[in-house]
Amino acid sequence: MLKGRIARTVATTALVLGGALSITPSAVADSGSSPTAAPASSDSALRSCWGQRVFGSAGHHGNKTWCDSGRYREVITCETLGGYQYVHYGPWVWASAESVAWCNLGDEIIGDWTQVG
Repeated sequence: MLKGRIARTVATTALVLGGALSITPSAVADSGSSPTAAPASSDSALRSCWGQRVFGSAGHHGNKTWCDSGRYREVITCETLGGYQYVHYGPWVWASAESVAWCNLGDEIIGDWTQVG
């Protein structure tokens, strides 16, 4: 709980400073939720985004994100057992809708972020 609050504070600070921050769930708390800050601009300065790991029925690993304003999509970096890395994109959506990106079956997520547009 405390780690989640700290992560949200860090994400908010990054927005104010005009930076971009993406914290993976393993870096936040055992809850599996990660706040993700979008780059600050005139229309996204007040945007707040959240992310969460998800698992598909066949065992796929994915991550979903949702924001309180604007247009965005989830982006994940996946890795195969052999060490090959690739990027998958979720669909572009508008505020409060969820964008979900999935790794191929058997592959792991090694990074995620929210792309704003």
